[in-house]
Amino acid sequence: MKGHVAGALRWRDLPAALWHWLQRGSASGGDFRAAFARSLGVDADEVRLFGAGRAALHAFTASLDLPRGAEVLLPGYTCVVVPNVFMHLGLEVRYVDIPPDDFNPTAEALSAAITPATRLVVVPHNFGFVTEGLDALMARHPHVVFVEDAAHAWGGTDRAGRRAGTLGHAAFFSFEFSKPLTTGTGGALVIHDAALRERFAQRLPGLHAPSRGVVLRQLLTLCWHRLTMSLPRAALQTLTAALRMPSRMLGLVAKTPDSEINGDSQPDYLAGLHPLSAALGLVQARRFEAIHALRRSQAADYDALLTNLPGWRRPSAASASASASASPSNMPSVGPVLLRYPLLLPDTATRDAAIRDLEVVGIVGGTWFDDVVHPRGSRRFCYAEGDCPNGERAARTVLNLPLGQHARLSPSQRAAVRAIAERHGGLDDSGVFGVREAGARHAGSGAARASSP
Repeated sequence: MKGHVAGALRWRDLPAALWHWLQRGSASGGDFRAAFARSLGVDADEVRLFGAGRAALHAFTASLDLPRGAEVLLPGYTCVVVPNVFMHLGLEVRYVDIPPDDFNPTAEALSAAITPATRLVVVPHNFGFVTEGLDALMARHPHVVFVEDAAHAWGGTDRAGRRAGTLGHAAFFSFEFSKPLTTGTGGALVIHDAALRERFAQRLPGLHAPSRGVVLRQLLTLCWHRLTMSLPRAALQTLTAALRMPSRMLGLVAKTPDSEINGDSQPDYLAGLHPLSAALGLVQARRFEAIHALRRSQAADYDALLTNLPGWRRPSAASASASASASPSNMPSVGPVLLRYPLLLPDTATRDAAIRDLEVVGIVGGTWFDDVVHPRGSRRFCYAEGDCPNGERAARTVLNLPLGQHARLSPSQRAAVRAIAERHGGLDDSGVFGVREAGARHAGSGAARASSP
């Protein structure tokens, strides 16, 4: 099944990373740091590696020594690990809603939400769509630090061609299993502002390397994810059923504990990136141009499949790649590099019915983010129901289509995607979401019922 994990990982990357680590040892971290910086077009001195993206955000925020009562603005469509950082640091957060035709708050909405108490704003690039207007925001609000959440956006640029992660004062990236570049878990901090970089260097926390057991679990989990991208569905289901119980009993699966998601425990914010994990990141970072071109090509293919289609509504920014060639060698170097291809469907029932139909043809449809503070059921630190209605609506109706090394659709699957979209369409014929939601919801529910056995 074509899923959303290990999207750049090849089997030969594993022995290549092991060989590099055996040759270079702890220097593998510096090698990866330099290669990742090169992929962003920045100096290696601007990059620091961590055991997770949330650890990078935590370390940077802690270095600011924000005063009591300082406020942090977050997007009203985010992952729980982001607000949990500020909860653990004792800071209050407030959420800014996304518009109905995008997954990121606009620069204008962020600016309007800033108050004298605001000291830090997290600017998201959800799904890889780069938020525009950071220069004007920083000029208008010089007392505020703007941090890019670039966890989804490795390789994407704004309209001027500047790479995500280099637009604000600082940025954090994630190398978790589902990200464009994966080391299992891991992350990077990029500090673009020289004064803040010097301040951070004076307060740099001492990081410790994860244990060999932790790294082994991460590698085993990565291998499992890579295997799921290769096996036929029937074989995968059989193997999953056979291995699920023993793997859990033996603790062989690396995953975020439920207590951390719930906010009842803190992650190890001082965990560094193991040199072997860094070597695995290095072999992917070295081919960043090909990885980014493939994702742009696949997004353009979805654009062509789903344009002028009632009900399956694409974000307004998605049209940026619609006119590009589907050949990776001809893809432009400006614009988003998507982590997943997101759409909004008329309602939850229609979305879920479409996901079931996609699974039949071997395509995993995602529902990520499934809450304003993903995942559903999290504590939603400082969030009250109704604060961000557009974010709540997106969480109810979002559908993600897979991108990456293992998401190359066959001709029959391409035809199936179009047919499924037509089957589960709605009344809206705009092709871009945010129009006539009530009518589309009613029609979409009918479509879902009609397709049910």
